[in-house]
Amino acid sequence: MSSRCWQPTEGATVSSVPGEAGAAQSGGRYGEVFDRGYQHYEGRREGRAHAVRALTWYSVRRALGVKKRWTAKIIPIFLYAASFLPVAVIIGIRALVGPVAEGFNYSTLYIALSPLLLIFAAAAAPEMLCDDRRENVLPLYFSRAITRSDYLLAKIAALGILLGSIAILPPLLLFIGNVLLADSPLTYLREQPDEVGRILATGTLLSIFYAAIGLVIASFTARKGVAAAIYIGFITIETAIVQALASAITASWRDFLDLISLADVPDRIINWIFGGATAVGSPPIGAPLQGWLYLLVVAAVAAICGVVMYQRYLAED
Repeated sequence: MSSRCWQPTEGATVSSVPGEAGAAQSGGRYGEVFDRGYQHYEGRREGRAHAVRALTWYSVRRALGVKKRWTAKIIPIFLYAASFLPVAVIIGIRALVGPVAEGFNYSTLYIALSPLLLIFAAAAAPEMLCDDRRENVLPLYFSRAITRSDYLLAKIAALGILLGSIAILPPLLLFIGNVLLADSPLTYLREQPDEVGRILATGTLLSIFYAAIGLVIASFTARKGVAAAIYIGFITIETAIVQALASAITASWRDFLDLISLADVPDRIINWIFGGATAVGSPPIGAPLQGWLYLLVVAAVAAICGVVMYQRYLAED
């Protein structure tokens, strides 16, 4: 609601009733005051929590290409199809013709999902951060109820949800298929009581790892293509440098270089959690290390990237 007010000029008569002439007897100009009234907002005040949830949901839809051109939906559709279709096909074949592809287990599935998570993070992280900087909407965000921490929390949660949908749901689908196709589903559940927990742990760790690196790189540029290229190039080149350095070193501490080989960390986590008799993925640089060390690597990567992003956005107006 609005209110209009004109200050009367010298010699004018003020009228509070619309339509009155209020003209001065001398024929001079006059002013009128229209009292429209002001009312307090009676609606529900959602607060910061609602703003964070709204920004999270908006970021998820933006990364998926919702309400954007069809070209923006190609990568998400391809990645989800590549994640779910192999599992669905294997389960269908097992249901129709019996046990086949016994080597297709959770470890091999996660090894296949890791490159998809890398690509998804490289595509979605810039989509969530770069446009906000290029379109200069960060001052608008920070002028509202949310803080910089809230903004980053929403973006991290959005990317975590997307990566988790690939890192957790296909293995869960495989688990459900294994249960339903077992000779005795109840016996299978009793013999494998911790499979769901290991799936959730692996999916969460991989999602945090890929999301943290992707977001911190995207926070330094306003160009989405550049951020995606830097992300994939950084992971590839950094791993190649570590491998070359390990080949040139004979000291015993070279085994610990495996902890900073970023492209290989997901493989080590998968092998540690699922504990297969035969390791899958790339071989370690030296002697195998304790699996909990790679858990520390994920925690360190998440902490460092979080601090860097926060300091980066402290400088934003």
